[in-house]
Amino acid sequence: MRIALFSLLWLLFASCSVTSKTALEGSGGRNAYNLVLQATNSEQMLLNLIRLRFFDSPYFLDVDSITTQFTYRTSVAPKIPIPGFNRNNPFTIGGDFSWTSQPTIQFTPLEGQDFAKQLLTPIDLKTIQQLILSGWDIDLIFKIVIQSFDEFLNAPEAAAPIPEYAPRYEQFFEVTKLLRYFQMRSALKVGVKCCPKIEPSQAQVNSGESKEILQLAFPEGDTESEKLASFFSDVHKSEGHYVVNLELGYNSHGKIGIIPRSILSSMYYLSLGIDVPEEDIKKHHVVETLAETGEPFDWKRIIGELIEVKSSGQEPKSSYISVKYKDSWYYIEDSDILSKRTFLLLLQLYNLQAKESKMPPPILTLPIGNL
Repeated sequence: MRIALFSLLWLLFASCSVTSKTALEGSGGRNAYNLVLQATNSEQMLLNLIRLRFFDSPYFLDVDSITTQFTYRTSVAPKIPIPGFNRNNPFTIGGDFSWTSQPTIQFTPLEGQDFAKQLLTPIDLKTIQQLILSGWDIDLIFKIVIQSFDEFLNAPEAAAPIPEYAPRYEQFFEVTKLLRYFQMRSALKVGVKCCPKIEPSQAQVNSGESKEILQLAFPEGDTESEKLASFFSDVHKSEGHYVVNLELGYNSHGKIGIIPRSILSSMYYLSLGIDVPEEDIKKHHVVETLAETGEPFDWKRIIGELIEVKSSGQEPKSSYISVKYKDSWYYIEDSDILSKRTFLLLLQLYNLQAKESKMPPPILTLPIGNL
């Protein structure tokens, strides 16, 4: 009888200890917080895209820290009848066990001059280069983060809050399509070169400043390469390649080299891919862009290849990401691979731009061609 009693007590109190696996993987564990933070980060970005479409200010909250305290509670109560005892000599034993997780989450509003500068600062050429070298499609990156290069305009009107007139983009898209053609064949080389600035008036090097140049190189002798080379105003041959040097901003002759967008301008651009409810258009909650004919311009001709955010009066049952704004739900379909890819790239750009890196990425230059 004593053996059975002690065995019962041992089983009862042994069950009161919660393993580390239970604490980490349970409903209040590490994986649960990981999933929630990932989902809410995406929802916050989508919400800010919608705000920009409706001329509201974007706002970001960052999660600084999460601390969780696990509380265990045990008690012994007369519940289980013990064999050998009867009604005249009753004796029962039982127990109760529970545990709770008490999280403390610290939020920090991202605001102020420093954060505003990070949102408005043009995306660095080295960041663009690293994204291309890591495997991202060059045409996708250029459409999102480049406003113009070598006189090719990528809908600069879309980088502002009120795109009232139809954008210019056709040649830009044609050139990026050719760049993607060579990238898919591993025939496109991308480098960033830093050179000292030269004062045109004095024809001498200004030792106090430097300029960045994005270099593109692709093989000559191909029909597509001849077509691509014909687009650029400043291209030369070197070691069997066409080499294009795109200086950041304007060069010494006052011509456009390459002008990147800021992360905020990129968000404005992609926000035009949001399907605004007809009622909001009629109430003038958003501005319609007009084509030359006076008819509304269809932004899906540009943004539709990148991202499509649909709207609905009811919460979508199955979506990649969804958020409610005012009286409508906005979402990206889980089967829309292109939109999901673009949204992922936008999140990566935001993280790279909004959070300063202590170690700058390495600069890779091309060992061909001269300036």
